[in-house]
Amino acid sequence: MGAPLTILYVTGYGAHAWALHTPQFLARRGHRVSMACPTDSPMERLARQAGMEVHGWKAPLRLTETGSIAGAVNALYRLFRRQRPDVVVSYALPISLWARLAARLAGVPVRLFKPPSLWDLELPYYRIAEYSTAWMDSAILASSRALVRYYRRVPLMRTPVMLSYYGFPLERFDPSLDGGGIRHEFGIPSTAPVVTLVAHLIPPIRRFDPHYGIKGHEVLIRAARDVVARLPETRFLIVGAEPEGAARGAYEARLKQLAHDHGVDRHVIFTGKRTDIPAILAASDVAAVPSLSENVGGAVEPLLMERPVVASAVGGLPDVVRDGETGYLIPPRDPGALADALLHTLTLPAAARRAMGRRGRAIVQELFDINCVALTEERIFYRLRGEPVCATSAL
Repeated sequence: MGAPLTILYVTGYGAHAWALHTPQFLARRGHRVSMACPTDSPMERLARQAGMEVHGWKAPLRLTETGSIAGAVNALYRLFRRQRPDVVVSYALPISLWARLAARLAGVPVRLFKPPSLWDLELPYYRIAEYSTAWMDSAILASSRALVRYYRRVPLMRTPVMLSYYGFPLERFDPSLDGGGIRHEFGIPSTAPVVTLVAHLIPPIRRFDPHYGIKGHEVLIRAARDVVARLPETRFLIVGAEPEGAARGAYEARLKQLAHDHGVDRHVIFTGKRTDIPAILAASDVAAVPSLSENVGGAVEPLLMERPVVASAVGGLPDVVRDGETGYLIPPRDPGALADALLHTLTLPAAARRAMGRRGRAIVQELFDINCVALTEERIFYRLRGEPVCATSAL
C-alpha cells in the first residue's frame, strides 16, 4: 500500500447498504474516505448512521432541470476544490454526470464511475448522456460483464473499462442457519416448498414498462398459479417494501389484489422489509429473480445461502446464475417459463439442489468478497494515479 489516499464517493438518493461496504473497508485501511450524498436523502441518513464523514449537497432529480444542474455542478466543484480528493468515485446516474464534470473541472486526479445497474443505460436519454460524457472519467468500474459489454459498444470509447463487482461482507450468510423460526412465524409447514423473492417493491415505470415492475413481482405472482396447481403446498415469500418516498402501500396493495385475482393469495406471503435476510433464505428452497432489468441483483445472497436461483436471463444475472449449474435462466416477462423452471427445481432431489447451491456459493465468494473487491479497487486507484492501465480488463 502506498501513501493514504483521500477518496470521495458521490452517491445517489436511495439508501443502499452496498454503497457503504467499500468506503468503510478503505477507511479502515487508513485512507481518508468521505461521501457526498444528496441533502436529506435516505442515503445521507444511512451514511451518517454508519459513522461516515458525509457532505450533503442539493442534487437535481432530472436531466431537464438545467438551472439546478448548473448549481449542482458548482456545488460539487467547490466541494472537490475544498477537499482536494485524490480519487472521486460516483455511483448513480444522473448524479454521476454532474460529478464527472465537476471532478474534471476541479482537476481531481482519478475520476471513476461505478454504475450499480443497467436499466438507466436502457433508457435512451440517459444512455446518450452517459456515452457522450464518459470520456471525462479516468475509468469505468463495470459491476457486471453486461455493463462491460455496454461500454464496449460506445463508438470511439477510449476510457478504460474494468470489471469490478460490488463487494460486501459474506460472514452473515451461513448456509447451516436454521430457517425453522421463519417458517413458524409465517405458518409454513416444515415440508412445504418455499420460493422467495427479495427485492424492493418498485411499481411499473411507464418509460420502461407500463405493465410490470422492474423486479418482476407480477411475473412471479402469475407463475405462482401454475406452481400451486402442481404443488399445492408451495408458499411464496415476497420480501421487501416500497422505496422511501414512494406512495407507501399502494403497489403492495396492487400485488396483493393480483394474487387474489389469480387464486394464490393464501400462498403468497408479503413479509415487508426485513433485516434477517439470511434466516429468510434459510427457510427457502429456491429463490426467484424475475427482474426485467438487473445487474446482479437478488441472486447473490440466495447463492451464498446455497439456494439455487431461477432468474431472468438479463443483465448481469448470468454472471452468477449459470443455467443448469447454480440455477436456471428464463426469458423475462414470461410467467409460464418461470413456473416451469420453479417446478423443475422444486422437484429435483434435495441433494441436487444443495449441489447447485454449493456451486453458486463458491462463485459468489470468488467474485464478491469485500476483502478482494476493495483491495483490487485500491490497486486500481494507485495505478490510475501514475501507472498505465489497459483499455478493457474483462470481456
